[in-house]
Amino acid sequence: MTLVTYSLLALLVLPTRPVDQTIKIQKLLNSQAGKTVVLPKGTIWISTLNVPQKTHLVINAGTIVKGLPSEQPLPLLNLTNDVQVTGSGKLDGNRRYRTKGVGIRAFDSQRVKIANIAITETAEQGIILAGCSNVAISKSRIIGCGAKGVNQFQAINIVTSQDVVVTGCYIDGAQHGIQWWGDDIKKWCERIIINQNTVRNVTGGGIWGNKGEDILIDNNSVTTCGDVGIDFESSRNGRAINNSVRNCKNYGLAVFFASKAILFSKNKIYQDINFGHGIGLTGEGQSSDITFSNNTVSVKGLNKCGLITDGANIVTNVIIERSTFVTTGKEGIPIRILDNNNFRIVDNPSIRGISPVGISLEGSSNSVVSNNRIVHLGADASIFGAKGGIFVYYRSNLFPSKNNVIKNNFVSGYKTGMNDDCWGDVNSNNLFENNITPNFAHRIANGNWGGKSSSNSTVNHESSPVKAIK
Repeated sequence: MTLVTYSLLALLVLPTRPVDQTIKIQKLLNSQAGKTVVLPKGTIWISTLNVPQKTHLVINAGTIVKGLPSEQPLPLLNLTNDVQVTGSGKLDGNRRYRTKGVGIRAFDSQRVKIANIAITETAEQGIILAGCSNVAISKSRIIGCGAKGVNQFQAINIVTSQDVVVTGCYIDGAQHGIQWWGDDIKKWCERIIINQNTVRNVTGGGIWGNKGEDILIDNNSVTTCGDVGIDFESSRNGRAINNSVRNCKNYGLAVFFASKAILFSKNKIYQDINFGHGIGLTGEGQSSDITFSNNTVSVKGLNKCGLITDGANIVTNVIIERSTFVTTGKEGIPIRILDNNNFRIVDNPSIRGISPVGISLEGSSNSVVSNNRIVHLGADASIFGAKGGIFVYYRSNLFPSKNNVIKNNFVSGYKTGMNDDCWGDVNSNNLFENNITPNFAHRIANGNWGGKSSSNSTVNHESSPVKAIK
């Protein structure tokens, strides 16, 4: 394809008033299809421009393509195969008077490139792709997307598309940041890379999606979200690596709705006092094979946890390793597992909080807690036997907390170091072995306890006191 630079400056004098220039510019684009077209400086008022196949549209600094008032769901730019839109100019959706419509739309298109464009004030999405492949969106600024009171418009929405890269973009003020959305009938989103973007001040999710496979989210900054920061829903083979997530209403990181094979690694999550949990595992259906490795989680909310499960049997085969968890709310537990089984909480160098519980297995069976350092940050005001640095708790016949292995942990500063609170079934078969802990408590019935305590010691190398609680 031969690209010929073609400027509108010679043919078009732009008006200063909002006069519809759609027909003139569309004719020009059509006549120069397959070439490079450079728009002139000034404000260009349009309804919709259909950029022809293989055309490179350049919108340079000083050029504003602005949407005419409308109630129709029209895009400013409609793209097809092999189209490029580049430059440092602006697409203005004019959402105050153009109450519907998106900035850029590409449906069933391949080999599309969008770079360095600013998109502002769209009533709906900034960019929407559907049924597309081989799309690159880079170094673009998308500010102010979505109509007030409507919460389903994204800055960048990737629907049933494959091989999409979104990199180096800045998003502020959207309802959702960057979202993928697959479909069981049409197609899942596949091979999506979302990296080095900034997403902030969104009323919903920061970077998230549903029905995606092979999704990589890395080196992004996500700040101030009305829902979650980074979230995989009904997705598989996803990775979130080296991201910074701060101040999200519900969770910083999350897994929902039967996702599988998801890795979160080297992320930094900070939740201030008025925000939510650090990490959440929730949603209908059972997620599996979820790994959290080398993350740093800091949470300040009164009753907000570093990591928490929400819902029974919603996740299994979870690894939490080599991570740091700090909670400073009085009721915030660094790691709290409720009514879910098969967790491996291992090799975490720093688990700290001011709650009387450090790691809680409540109704959790067949789990391993090993080689963790769990330290209380203040004075533990609980009574002995009520909670514990490592707290194993019978919840019900369905979720009894049995067959757990707790070994080689360091526990310090808690009124109760470790606690097998198996009040509903004292035959817990839980093993507590080779831990350093100030003490150990467990339930008994008729003088019996079905767990095992072996070789636990204090920091002074003395045997840890063991007390049975009726």
